[in-house]
Amino acid sequence: MEPEANFYEEFKRLHPKPYFSFPDIPDYKGYSFEKLNLENFKQLYLLFEDDDSNFVDERFKDYKEDKDYATYVTVCGAHSPKHGCQDWFFKLPGEEYVGIIHLYDLSLETFAQNNRRAWIGFATKNKFRNNGITTEVIQYFISYIFASYPAINFIHTMTFKENVFAKKLLTKVGFSKDIEERVSKIHEFYLLSRPELS
Repeated sequence: MEPEANFYEEFKRLHPKPYFSFPDIPDYKGYSFEKLNLENFKQLYLLFEDDDSNFVDERFKDYKEDKDYATYVTVCGAHSPKHGCQDWFFKLPGEEYVGIIHLYDLSLETFAQNNRRAWIGFATKNKFRNNGITTEVIQYFISYIFASYPAINFIHTMTFKENVFAKKLLTKVGFSKDIEERVSKIHEFYLLSRPELS
């Protein structure tokens, strides 16, 4: 058995029951959502294989790394007490894949209110960028998170400092720069609080 397979077998042995659940995201304005898994991970590769953007995760441009990524999300995502995660593809009404959204670092750890926080990320196929689709999807994703996870009061995200379009999108959907908790030479961090806390 390969070392990686051993890791997943041991992980499943140590964490047999899920700590988190990830309800399906209902369709919205014609968009549909599909959980990333080991049956559809090829779509992630097809979305970004030829993408020359430096802002797209390099793993998404490599078939094997896509499979490794999908394996981690599928096997460990619901079963990690400190790094719960799930990804969803978002698709157009004709079932064309547009991009992927990430929910990650769900935690049961109460230190620094980690159990009240979650992180999100997103990546959109080149031809669908800068036309409002991703903005609508992220706004809806935010509402899904707050509705599905009552314990989550804060959503975090980050982007490269040079990614002007991502920074504009995050500001548009309600995020503010997080300059208190984290400092980086290459990333900017953003924070959004549950509406009733604002």
